[in-house]
Amino acid sequence: MKHFLTRQSRLSARILLCLILTQPLIARPAPTVEAAPSHAASQASAPPPSMPVDCEQGKVLSFVAHPDDDLLFMNPDQDDAIKEGRCVHTVYLTAGDRGEGLGYTLARERGIKAAYASMADTTNDWRTDGLRVGRHTLVRHILRANARVQLIMLRLPDPWLGTGWGSLTPMSRVESVRHARVRSYAPYPDTYTRRELVHLLADLIRQERPQAIRLMDASIPTPYRSLCWRCAGHDHPDHIAGARLVEAAMAITPGPYVHTAYLNYPSQERQANLDTARAARKTAIYLRYAKDDPHSCPPGTDCSKPRGPEAAWVKRQYYARPTGLPLQARTAQTASSGP
Repeated sequence: MKHFLTRQSRLSARILLCLILTQPLIARPAPTVEAAPSHAASQASAPPPSMPVDCEQGKVLSFVAHPDDDLLFMNPDQDDAIKEGRCVHTVYLTAGDRGEGLGYTLARERGIKAAYASMADTTNDWRTDGLRVGRHTLVRHILRANARVQLIMLRLPDPWLGTGWGSLTPMSRVESVRHARVRSYAPYPDTYTRRELVHLLADLIRQERPQAIRLMDASIPTPYRSLCWRCAGHDHPDHIAGARLVEAAMAITPGPYVHTAYLNYPSQERQANLDTARAARKTAIYLRYAKDDPHSCPPGTDCSKPRGPEAAWVKRQYYARPTGLPLQARTAQTASSGP
């Protein structure tokens, strides 16, 4: 009987020892993602890493009202900057939607991406993310094969607010009418007053730290409501309003950058100043954009050459100040130096 108890006691001791050894494994809960995330989980939840960008050759920050303004009025300067290996970041202030909504906006963005890929002589393949500027987020397209090329979209709606020419657009109203506001399109809708737009652009300049800023012509004296299509010396209200907003932003964000303003619609009134080869390349780049823009190239239309005033604009590039200076006159560039 004593021997039996001893054996039973030993058995009980072994069972108890096993329970003690295995208890932590049974009681310990499985690790959660928050406590110990797996590598795959952290990769999926984290934002995509920033692409390394080499801007040793300098950075050009360009501001235009609509997709295609840069192709028609700032080229071949934009094309040359890309060829020189400079970072070329272009900001589109409006969605360019003509009141037709986001669908047409996206078509124009496809066109402008294709045109820049053509200028960079690489595959039309882009990564899109959200660029944080202060408390705002903007759509940004980054060319995968050349991350020095980036397109930044504010996507401000862009219908006529009246019957067309001689009326306001949302951006020209915000620029000229006190307390006016405008709300941008998805995926980062935001509402802006004139002051908020100016400070957003100033924050963007400060964040981008460009060596050169390019903008449209703010000097057209005709009031927005008196502008007309194809009238001598007239321009689009978005071109003028956007340039004035950028000028206001530069005024509160001085820095060691050069800024250049470009003549827009009125350039058609001046002599063609691009040689045959440069005009042909500028035309080809614009036509690559137009292929995706159903207004510039309606389905079923022969789009082998520009239509309307675009045919004149692709043969010209003029700086806006002090007057319509020819392409070779670099005195149009003005340095802005900060403290």
